[in-house]
Amino acid sequence: MSRKPITVSLPEDLVKETNRFCKKHALTVSEITREALRNYLYKEELEDVRKSFTLHVQKLGIASEAELVKTIHKH
Repeated sequence: MSRKPITVSLPEDLVKETNRFCKKHALTVSEITREALRNYLYKEELEDVRKSFTLHVQKLGIASEAELVKTIHKH
């Protein structure tokens, strides 16, 4: 997989905390930055799916989780 360097500005305290973490866990800043970005993007995608699902459920007139479970079990 090809890689492209990027530049990111961070508050000094976050840089220090990151460097301490990396040293403690024998990781590079690049490694934890990649993992943090992957986790962030995954979390945001899940939130988008949750919002879409919630809107769909509301359009169906399902008002509660219990009602949703009953509806699912019917089908």
